[in-house]
Amino acid sequence: LEGKNRKADIKALVDSGASTLFLSRRFVEEHSVSTRKLLRAIPVRNIDGTLNADGSMTHYATLKMKIAEHEEQEA
Repeated sequence: LEGKNRKADIKALVDSGASTLFLSRRFVEEHSVSTRKLLRAIPVRNIDGTLNADGSMTHYATLKMKIAEHEEQEA
């Protein structure tokens, strides 16, 4: 992953059926990922429909993701 001021080689689980990318709060803190606050929080639900214990999404980050030679800008 590559952000505005930092770059990190990481291992990640890719869900090819997912419609959104998520980063844990712990990952954001450990890697000093720059974030911006969302206008309103977005509830996060688990696969069984229950609310996620970590709470709602409140911030977002814009990062570049590279897998082998494939590269994408994600927000």
